[in-house]
Order: sequence, then C-alpha cells, then structure tokens
Amino acid sequence: MRLLILSLLTFNIAIGQENQYAIHFIDNDFPAALEEARIEDKIVFIDAYTTWCGPCKMMDRNVFTDSIVGSFFNTNFVNLKLDMEKGDGVAAAKKYQVRGYPSFLFLSASGALLHQGIGYQPIEQFMAMAQQALDPGKQLPAMESAYEKGDRDPQLLYDYANALLAAGNEKGREIGAEYLKTQSSWTSPEKMEMVAQLTKEYGDLYYNYMVEKRLLFIKEFGEGRVDGTILRFIQNHLNDQLGNLQMDDAREIFNSTFPPSKAALYFDRFEMNYYDAIGNEEKYIEKSQQYVKSNPNLSANELNTIAWNYYEKVDSPKALKWAIKLAKKSITLDSNYFNNDTLAALYYKQGNKKKATRYALMAIKLAQADEADYSETEALLEKINRL
Repeated sequence: MRLLILSLLTFNIAIGQENQYAIHFIDNDFPAALEEARIEDKIVFIDAYTTWCGPCKMMDRNVFTDSIVGSFFNTNFVNLKLDMEKGDGVAAAKKYQVRGYPSFLFLSASGALLHQGIGYQPIEQFMAMAQQALDPGKQLPAMESAYEKGDRDPQLLYDYANALLAAGNEKGREIGAEYLKTQSSWTSPEKMEMVAQLTKEYGDLYYNYMVEKRLLFIKEFGEGRVDGTILRFIQNHLNDQLGNLQMDDAREIFNSTFPPSKAALYFDRFEMNYYDAIGNEEKYIEKSQQYVKSNPNLSANELNTIAWNYYEKVDSPKALKWAIKLAKKSITLDSNYFNNDTLAALYYKQGNKKKATRYALMAIKLAQADEADYSETEALLEKINRL
C-alpha cells in the first residue's frame, strides 16, 4: 500500500491570496525571526520540520491554513519555518534537543526555550499549546523553577507533566505519576488522559487500570482510540516473544482483555500479522484469508493493506488471484489512489499488462485530483510498459 505524501506547502512572509488567512511564516531565517521578535516584543514560534516528514505536511495542510489559527499566531507570535536538516536548523535541533518531527518551539527574542510540543496536533490541541506558551506561569522554565523549589501543588504537577509530555520529555512520566498519587480517583477525563499517556508497557499499573476501566475510557475517548492503545501494548509485549510465542498464551491475553467478539477479531488480526512478521508465507496466506472470511465488514483501507502485502511478499499465483479480488472489493467500497495503485501492482506481478496499465493510470488520475504525490506509480508504470 502506498503511503500518501502530501505536497509540502511553502510559506514565506509574502504569501499568496489563497493563503491570506494562514500563519505567515518567515522561511528558514532564524536570525531574522529573532530580530523581528525583539523589535515587536513577541515570542518566536518555530515549526521545526523536515522535508520527508508526513505529519509535518499534514500540519501545513490541515492546521496552519486555518483562519482562526492563522489570526491567533500572526497576532501573538513571530512565526518561523525551519528545516532541521539544513542551515540554521541543524544547530537549532541540537541546541533545543529536538527529538522528533514536527516539533514546535516557542522561544524568547533572546533564543531561550519557553515552551515546546511534538507531533501532529489537531487545531484544538495546537491552539491550547500556543495559549500555554503565552502564559508565563505555564511556560516550561517557570514550572520547572517552581517544582525545583519544592512546589508540589497538584495543579502545578498536572500542568508541568502535560507540558513535558507534550514536548516528548520522559521526565513528564515522573511528574505525571507524582500528580496521580495526589488524586483519590482517576476517573475524570483529564486524569484518564494522563493515565493513557503514562502507560509504558503491557501489565504496568496504568495499563492495568485502563483495561479494568476500558468501558469508561471508551465512553470518553471512543473505542477505536482506547482499543488501539491497549492493542499497541499487547502487540509490543508479544513481539518480544517472536519465534518462541505460544499461540494459546497469546489468545488468552486477548480473551482476558476484550469481550468475546472483539477478542476474536483482534486475535485473528494479530495471528495473521504474526506469521507475516516471522516470514511464514504459507501460514500467513492461511490466516489472512481466514481473517478476511471471518470479518466480512473490513474497511477498504484494511482490505487494501492486506492486498498490498500480498504484492510485496506473496508469490503463489493462486494467492495473488485472491489478493486481486480483495483489492477490487476495496475499490468497490472506496475507490482511491491507494487501492487502484495496489491493484495495478498486483496485475503487474501477475503479468497482465493491459489491466495493470488501466489501474495505474486510474491511480495517477485520482492522485492528481487530490494533489498527492504519485511518483511511485509512475515508476510502476514504467515497469509495466516493459512487460
């Protein structure tokens, strides 16, 4: 399955009419941003990005162009886009200990770090982070100073932990745990969110609480997010046993964690992926086809993911025919660039030049409509033409 790569939107001070409400960024000129911040007495906001970072491009497309976001940031900050692998960005990444992308840095005009965030953030979360950056009492240096002086007010612990966790700083776990110890109940949305953030591995205190209160977490955050989080920790736990895993033990973990219908679905998916991970093609084919048969309402995306995996890893002609049917079903549910590209690739692997060409051209057409990158499909089309 191809991963969608959004076109990077390039911002600078003089933006076009179509982006008049977006954040106005200075483009890769760190000294100019600091100087402007000094003159205007503002905080510098840095979008620390790399050219290969998918979530960075999603921020460009979904968040930075929002009119409310643009108005707020243009009013309150001097905004700088900084490629962390070029020019001033290389030294900045080292100085501010940038751990991942996108990272969001809030600096004083002298370059001191005031606040920090990491990872793709929807508009509401992004705005909350920016508002904290403007509050002197909730800036990281101020909270760190209060904490180091012995202040253990629960609100300080909560705010400080959240700020550190948002910055990807592991110390946030320590402060968050200290905060939760001050609370007699963890059932409010804010505390449940903290529990989820502090969960580190299968079987730890916070994981067990989330499993015990699963229905309460689902009521607040939705089944997809809650079960997805629990499954991630189960998966990590079981991955440590790859090659030596007893499948009955794995099944028991799922059965003891989820209601029967969910346990069966999640275990079947795990079993399929397990045999894929250890390279057992015969068992992977068996379990993937069993999984699809047992779960007739799989999404177009999941069907496409399995079909693409067959293209990459399966050589059996009979199995490839089955994968083609899967890709076609995915297209029937939701025709998009990804599944048309997958079907083209499967037909190419089968040696069917005519059908491979048809679906490759359709994939390109759909990508063009979405202004998405389709260079890999063009490369596939070149290989198809050599059949």
